[in-house]
Amino acid sequence: MIQSPELVQDPAGAGTCLVAARLAAAAVQVPLDDLLHPRRLDRRGSSARALAMYLAHVGLGLSMSRVARGFGRHRSTVAYACRMIEERREVAGWDDRVAVLEDEARGALAQAGSHG
Repeated sequence: MIQSPELVQDPAGAGTCLVAARLAAAAVQVPLDDLLHPRRLDRRGSSARALAMYLAHVGLGLSMSRVARGFGRHRSTVAYACRMIEERREVAGWDDRVAVLEDEARGALAQAGSHG
């Protein structure tokens, strides 16, 4: 299991954030390390991180503060990311894609919980 220092800061939400990060990285086709990097590397990495934060908060139910700790960001960054993803959901097809990711995230988290 890949462990990022940013995700270890909040053990209670770390696994949840990692589930969201893995799904978002795969969906946007960005290396997980780029998504988890402490600095903004490029737009695709930032977009993938925003999607991961959104999935962790909206799809998996973590508070914005826990998501912020989990990704090593400020709470206002998580709020901004969630607003951006919500705005994008108005684009045809994107809403369906995000809904599928939310379902996959919940399934992955439930499966991880049943193994640990």
